[in-house]
Amino acid sequence: MNFLDNFNTTIRSNHSLINIVTYEEARFLLMVAESPLFKDKSIIVWDLADGFKTIKGSTSGIKNKERADPIHCLQEVKKFSGNAIFILRDFHLHFRESIILRSLRNLNQDLRASKKTIVITTPTSTLPAELREDVCQIELELPGYKEIEKELDNVVASTSQPNPPTPQLKEKIVESTLGLSMVNIKNLFSRIIITHGVIDERAIEIILHEKRSIIKKGEILEFFPVQESLNDIGGLENLKAWLRKRSQVFTHKAKDYGLPAPKGILIIGIQGTGKSLTAKATAGLWKLPLLRMDLGKVFGSLLGESEQNLRQAINLAETISPCILWVDELEKAFAGSTGGAGDGGTSARILGTFLTWMQEKTKPVFIIATGNDVAQLPPELMRKGRFDEIFFVDLPSNSERQAIFKVLLEKVRPVIRQFNLEKLAEATEGYSGAEIEQIIYDAMFNAFDDNQREFTEEDILGSVSEIIPISRLMSEKIGALRTWATHRTRKANSET
Repeated sequence: MNFLDNFNTTIRSNHSLINIVTYEEARFLLMVAESPLFKDKSIIVWDLADGFKTIKGSTSGIKNKERADPIHCLQEVKKFSGNAIFILRDFHLHFRESIILRSLRNLNQDLRASKKTIVITTPTSTLPAELREDVCQIELELPGYKEIEKELDNVVASTSQPNPPTPQLKEKIVESTLGLSMVNIKNLFSRIIITHGVIDERAIEIILHEKRSIIKKGEILEFFPVQESLNDIGGLENLKAWLRKRSQVFTHKAKDYGLPAPKGILIIGIQGTGKSLTAKATAGLWKLPLLRMDLGKVFGSLLGESEQNLRQAINLAETISPCILWVDELEKAFAGSTGGAGDGGTSARILGTFLTWMQEKTKPVFIIATGNDVAQLPPELMRKGRFDEIFFVDLPSNSERQAIFKVLLEKVRPVIRQFNLEKLAEATEGYSGAEIEQIIYDAMFNAFDDNQREFTEEDILGSVSEIIPISRLMSEKIGALRTWATHRTRKANSET
């Protein structure tokens, strides 16, 4: 059932107080005014600035005072004898006054026997306790694919550009604008036309820039510019193959094919083995915005503040969707969810909110969660169905260490000299990718300090002995992690 059908059914089922949750008042008014479902009803708008205004139909008998006030508004609604929908804008700002709440509840009883409906538009779904049983809430979802595609076609037709976007480019543009309001979308299309004169590939970057600006308004989410690709990851071939097969999952074609939107993956593994790099490279492969959630900033000092912070971050991620939400070091936020952290149950409530959203979310937000200490992760987080897959990232094998050396050496020296990668890989058995990177940088510092000469293979081998790998420092913990991962997770590495 679409929004207008749901709204109409709610009115016909004798709900006289309706709350439409939306930031897009103008879009809601236009949808209702143009819909044939309400052709026999007057559409009347009220706000504190202008009082009553007729959108459609008659307002015969309604009087506007010189200065609008909410009590007068409710009195005029009560006296009106016609068939009407009264849309009250910003009326929720008056809920702090007890006389407004009481008057609204009294009026609700009178309206049930009439053909009048009061609609209160609000940007959020928060209602005072006194009204929760009386008001039916309906959320106006953001514009969908068809609605945006229609707007894009109208803009392209109005500009008469000689080479209109191909079907493939049009799909990319529409998908990149999903999660934005129609006002933002129209403004973006206008900006693209003013900047470039036509709508082409350059439109994508302008749209993504707008989404970055939205993220900057919050504090819990961070927008990561996409610079990495899967080619920057040495090894992890099983994980990379899984990601490549799903690189088109959020396209319109995938949806039409019947493919379900993927939920996300949990990557468990040893520190420094490429878990965070995988999140960044996935965003590059899938051409989606990458958002990093700082769960440490979720927790607030006031009762209920932490849950509200998390909900706001989730809503913001869904606004930017389709996107990738990267939740790093998951165990640090949820270590107290089993009751051992003495935080008054906040961690448990945050976990419950997060799990409920993961289970029920319908917006295309793909979660990449990473963790190092599986012992601190709550078992309900890893229950089947929370994530599409749980991958275990082990220390790199010999062939993977060769691949890591190749990637890192080409990064610091684009014109790579001849290095014996097999010899370097053998010398770094038990080292992680992050440790190998540090070894190369140490070799470069030593060579630079020695009359700024070029670093050599011998410099790298000399640096190996200076770094103690995590496999020696935490051998017992790594062994326990490997034991746990056996038969519980999917191997990210092609070899062990």
